Amino acid sequence: MPLIALLLAAALAAPAPDTLGAPGARAPDTTANAPRHTAPPAAAAPSAGPTLAVEDTMRTAVPEVLVRAPRVTLDEILDRVVVGELRRDQALHDVAFTATLRVVGRADNKAKAKLLEETVYRVYKQKPGRARTVTLRHWEEKPSAPDDDGPNFGPNTAEDIVNFAFQPEARRDFRYRILGRDLLGDHLIYRIAFEPRSLMGAMLPGGLVWVDTRDFVIVRQELDFARSPFPLLIKGVDRVVIERERVEGHWMLHRILVRAGMTVPLPKYGHAVDFAMRYDDYAVNRGLPDSLFTQGVRK
Repeated sequence: MPLIALLLAAALAAPAPDTLGAPGARAPDTTANAPRHTAPPAAAAPSAGPTLAVEDTMRTAVPEVLVRAPRVTLDEILDRVVVGELRRDQALHDVAFTATLRVVGRADNKAKAKLLEETVYRVYKQKPGRARTVTLRHWEEKPSAPDDDGPNFGPNTAEDIVNFAFQPEARRDFRYRILGRDLLGDHLIYRIAFEPRSLMGAMLPGGLVWVDTRDFVIVRQELDFARSPFPLLIKGVDRVVIERERVEGHWMLHRILVRAGMTVPLPKYGHAVDFAMRYDDYAVNRGLPDSLFTQGVRK
């Protein structure tokens, strides 16, 4: 699956004060001393009607209170992401999961998407440096000669595909900016954009990440490629989306989506290719037996 390996490589190529309006202290209850209003006597009527009353309403103004607090700077956020990602990785001792790869092709821009290939793997990782991948199922519309160019599930649990642009050594290659702060429940999500610093880094992708401030871990990433990483084969990478989900208290890869257009339509893949990898059925820090790694190890 050389094309799939290329798509994976493409995905890897990788303080102003706040002023908030808030309610102040609750005003004392004045209803006990408030004057009571009674309804005026009703005019004489031929027959008795309903009794009318004037509602007692507490009309009090609650003043706004200005709250001033220092906002976390961009550099502080980047430092916290480094620490958060490191802590996430250090908390993982062994991991097992199921990875499902699907490849969908289109003969041209107007053609209906068609499933071309599906492979299901069971992956085992154990620190330090142990990994095994077992192929559970493989299907191709047009079977080709067997090869060994599928996804490489090595022993690394740091998930560099998510945080490559936020590692300490990447600061010299990228510039960053905060695009927004969104309140989600009782915590904050930062949206941070990044892009290559120079034209020399045009082969590197730019993108946008969502950082969960409970753990300062990246939970979603979208990548943009100004230029094709493999122009002879791939015309352009239109979209890359990488998401994590929380599993047993740890943020783990959930899915990777890649859409690419071919420079020349390929017999097997056509004009455009969608690549999807889904990760589920996790078992985290369960204590994998040594017998899993005695054979069939892929590094």
